[in-house]
Amino acid sequence: MANNYYDGTGVLVLDHVTPVINALFGAFLLDPDWPGNGRAYIARLSETNDPTWSDVCNGLMDLAAQLDLPCPEDDDVSIDVLLRLLAGHFGVGNENGPDLRADTLPSEDDASLEALFMIALCLDDGHGLRAIQFEGCWHSSKPQLFEFGGDGAYIIREVIHYGNSREPVEFGRDLREALVARDLDRATATLATMVRKTLAGISDDAARETLTLQLTALLHETSSNPD
Repeated sequence: MANNYYDGTGVLVLDHVTPVINALFGAFLLDPDWPGNGRAYIARLSETNDPTWSDVCNGLMDLAAQLDLPCPEDDDVSIDVLLRLLAGHFGVGNENGPDLRADTLPSEDDASLEALFMIALCLDDGHGLRAIQFEGCWHSSKPQLFEFGGDGAYIIREVIHYGNSREPVEFGRDLREALVARDLDRATATLATMVRKTLAGISDDAARETLTLQLTALLHETSSNPD
């Protein structure tokens, strides 16, 4: 029987590692001093740490205590309560920041770097978090087919982009099947899906719409003038 693992490392790009950053990313083996120059190390390592929303909740409880906020002394206090409490302390409302309700967070147990980034933007205690860069890989204790690969994420306020090594395999397979079947509609849809995924990561609706129009025009121009 094979054992499967996932390991990943990355950095927070920011001005300072503050109590908010420690609360949100402490479970990621946060190292505020390395590699330095405005970057702090984070990691998710198999058999070492597996950051969950429960870990984040514990970190936020510690933060609330540091700030002398009236946090319920209850081990089962929800992250929703903690986020509302901290949002009030930092003066964050729905009109001037992303929604901090717990039901807007991913439902899976693993703490999402994207969601933590958005929370950090709201609860800015001088950290100045600008980006998260993260790369990971999954691997197996046996050389089984398709149990190895890598992924990466680049998260900033303007763009969130994810990619993994399975995409070229799946994309190439789907595109080949469509072309062999001479199904150009399906081939076009396959190409469009990849482009839409990239465009969907752009947070500015107007910019995304303009880029879509300009890309359409550029592709038309290229097909008309291949040289």
